[in-house]
Amino acid sequence: MSPIPAGWVITSSYSSGGCAGTGVAYSLASTANRTSATACSMSPIPTGWVITSSYSSGGCAGTGVAYSLASTANQSYATVCSFSPIPAGWVVTGSQSTGNCVGSGYAYNIRKA
Repeated sequence: MSPIPAGWVITSSYSSGGCAGTGVAYSLASTANRTSATACSMSPIPTGWVITSSYSSGGCAGTGVAYSLASTANQSYATVCSFSPIPAGWVVTGSQSTGNCVGSGYAYNIRKA
């Protein structure tokens, strides 16, 4: 139930009797000074980060889905899952079917405008 600080992601979640109400605890990691990260699907996606793939994960209680994330800093293009946030100043240039995005099956090619 605790808010997740900006720039941090939920890396795993698990049942815990120590968390009244939800019964779920989170493990967190900072994305500072990183170019890639893994996060559970219920995690907030940091500003400037995109979802490059999604997959089933027993380490993410509740949804059972995890994301591979990439920072768009120092990048000019990327391929992202269709449900990924599109960073400000970026545009979608194409789309395709993919098996790398569990849930949607579609990916977008994006480019810095």
